Amino acid sequence: MTPHQAYRRSSQSGWTRIEMLLAIYDETIAAFEEGLETLSQGRMADYPARQLRASQLCLLLISGVDSNASEVANHVHNLCVYCLTQVSQPVAANWSHARDILATLRSGFQEIREQGILMEVEGAIPRLSSTPAQTLLHV
Repeated sequence: MTPHQAYRRSSQSGWTRIEMLLAIYDETIAAFEEGLETLSQGRMADYPARQLRASQLCLLLISGVDSNASEVANHVHNLCVYCLTQVSQPVAANWSHARDILATLRSGFQEIREQGILMEVEGAIPRLSSTPAQTLLHV
C-alpha cells in the first residue's frame, strides 16, 4: 500500500501520524530523484509522468499542513509549496534543490519521531483519522 492510499483509507491500521508523514516524505523524495534521473538521462518523453508524480506527492504534503497552526507549520507549508513550484520546469538544478529541501524537512521530522508517537499515544495530538479536514502536521 502506498502512503497516499493509506492516507485516504478509512482506517490506517496502526500507522501513527509521524510515521505516515515520514513515509510520504520518503515517497516524495524518491519521486524527485526519479525526475532527476529522467532529466539527467534526457528522457524527456518520461518527464510529464515524473513531474505529475512529484507534484501529486508535494500536494499531498501541502494538504497535510495546517499552515495556520503555528509559525513552524507555516514555514513547512511554504517550503513544500516552493518545492512544488520547482518541478514546473525540467531544470535539474531546481529539482535537486527541492529534493534537498524535502530531505532536510524529512530529517527534522525523523528527529522528533519518538516524541510524535508518544504525543499521539498520550492524546496530545490527534490520531490519524479518515476525516479529510484533519491534517498530518498540526503543530
